Amino acid sequence: MNVLLLGANGQLGSDIVRLWDDPDVALAGATRADADVTDVAAVARLVREVRPDVVINTTAFHNLPVCEQDPETCFRVNVLGCWNVARASADAGAAIVQLSTDYVFDGTKGSAYVEDDARSAVNVYGAAKIATEDVVRIANPGALVVRVSGLYGLAGSAGKGGNFVETMLRLAREGNPIRVVGDQVTAPTNTAEIAEALLPLIREGVRGVVHLAASEGCSWHDFAAEIFRLADVAPPLEAVTTEEFGGPVKRPMYSVLRSTRGAELGHWRDGLARYMREKHGISR
Repeated sequence: MNVLLLGANGQLGSDIVRLWDDPDVALAGATRADADVTDVAAVARLVREVRPDVVINTTAFHNLPVCEQDPETCFRVNVLGCWNVARASADAGAAIVQLSTDYVFDGTKGSAYVEDDARSAVNVYGAAKIATEDVVRIANPGALVVRVSGLYGLAGSAGKGGNFVETMLRLAREGNPIRVVGDQVTAPTNTAEIAEALLPLIREGVRGVVHLAASEGCSWHDFAAEIFRLADVAPPLEAVTTEEFGGPVKRPMYSVLRSTRGAELGHWRDGLARYMREKHGISR
């Protein structure tokens, strides 16, 4: 099986490249330098050259404050770009795997979201990803949409300047008081866990929508506290409300994902412990 991976240098893409080891899967990684997803001709040319059976699209414009300020760019990359990829895949007879997000939900359910729950975004990025899911499935009806949550990985996120774990460790080194929201609950997920769970879904030809996220949820404050516990540091850490923290972007207050169709990933604490071992050589 030939697989074309778009966004091969991102957090998730890098872990797919690093961890997939299947002699029956030939993986071709591509970055924006190979084809910008907003360039329909470049995308079509790349797909024709690689001749994949499956295209995995991990590309996204996900700097949330910038998305609020510049919705045109947000929609051009996330919606039009993914439409281009889905159409090129369909024209080549290839299946598509499109990554999506817990931000397609508004956070008012109060319990974990499953694949068939109604979508309703509270910010521009979430609205764009709802549209992304829809246009991809229109362009390529055999699509697999994989929703993920709170990603962090060894490669970091170029669009966000790293990831939450590394940001917390940097703030701890600086020695200043750290304020983290304690009333937003999500499921922070190590991209290595997603990469490993994604391969069997692709081999089995799963279609539709699947959630891949750490089991159980936590607040960002609880996640930060566990980062510091594993790193054996004790910076001044304060839990604040979303209202107290402020910021330009509204976010869902409870966006934990649960799957009725995909693999059950490990607990978020286990994913974090793995990250700390692999990134920093810390085992506790």
